[in-house]
Amino acid sequence: MSTRNYVTQEQLLNTSYGMIALTSVFAIARVATRVLRPKKLATEDYLVFLSFVLFIAMSTMYIVVTPAIFRISAVTSGALPPYATMLVDALFIIKIFFANTMIFWFLLWTVKFSLLALYKRLMVGVDNKIYIKIWWGVLVFCILSLIGCVVSNFTSCHSMHAWFSPGECTLPRDVRAQIASLYYAFAVDVLSDLMIMFLPIRLIWNLQMPRAQKISVGALFCTGFVCILFAIIRVVQIGMKAGNSSTPSSSWLALWAVVEGAIAVIIGCCPAFAALYRTARKTQKASYDARGYAKHPSSNSGIPASPSINLKSMVSTTTRPKKNSPYWDLEEGADSSQEELAKLNGGIFVTKTIKQEESNERRM
Repeated sequence: MSTRNYVTQEQLLNTSYGMIALTSVFAIARVATRVLRPKKLATEDYLVFLSFVLFIAMSTMYIVVTPAIFRISAVTSGALPPYATMLVDALFIIKIFFANTMIFWFLLWTVKFSLLALYKRLMVGVDNKIYIKIWWGVLVFCILSLIGCVVSNFTSCHSMHAWFSPGECTLPRDVRAQIASLYYAFAVDVLSDLMIMFLPIRLIWNLQMPRAQKISVGALFCTGFVCILFAIIRVVQIGMKAGNSSTPSSSWLALWAVVEGAIAVIIGCCPAFAALYRTARKTQKASYDARGYAKHPSSNSGIPASPSINLKSMVSTTTRPKKNSPYWDLEEGADSSQEELAKLNGGIFVTKTIKQEESNERRM
């Protein structure tokens, strides 16, 4: 790694602190959605929380190693004379960046796996098996590409001894390997993001809902373009600064890893907020009593209204009702009804009162 710096120590630290604060807000908000809507945590919830933990670990280690990075840089530029613990700092930087590179890829891929876990739940009950096969194909590609990223990190130096020996991982072969690792990881990262975003589009389009709502749901799942944008910015900035004859800058790598990692965690938290927004809208439209029945105003004559009967639960259909929104309805829980009364615009509601009387007579 190069000791050249394109940001100051204060800029790198402030960016790291800011991204930690921002992702913490989104992570806490996602936890709040589970508190407000108590339900069993799903696989995607655990994966998103794991990605947040990985991000905190990565950012913290970058914050800890930042002073050493700039001390070494000051020595190489002549601004600071060599000091006794210089080799210790150099080895410490190498170990941190080796570990953080691995953490960074696991962070990004954990968010991808969380979205795939969500899509798997959306496909429950889908008759078309092609969706399931495509889902498995995307999952296998993501796993193999992650393994490739790990392998490329290990092979960025001509030997593991050179990896952890300051100044020995600078051969032309090592420079080419590190640049190749950067672009390979970028390529599979963007390609897997595109595959994950396009995976549910046809499924969403076949849902029975207004076109505007289909577009809004599709836009939610296409927020991965933000991750792609930052991945492009990251690799372009690092690649342009490094060129083809030098290894990437340590401080520059740290800065863009923190930024892209934060964006990935935020994107992973977004689907839960959409479900919470849907719940808030439904709460405003209807009010229900403790038993789940719709509340009706009492009559003006002073006579208490008879208990209403939940006709929704008595409706039977010969065909399976279609969901208006896959993720939002799944978030409502397995016990919630997927059937909704049709909304009549200026129409007439016909109601029927059903009474059950008990007879004291018994047959002999």
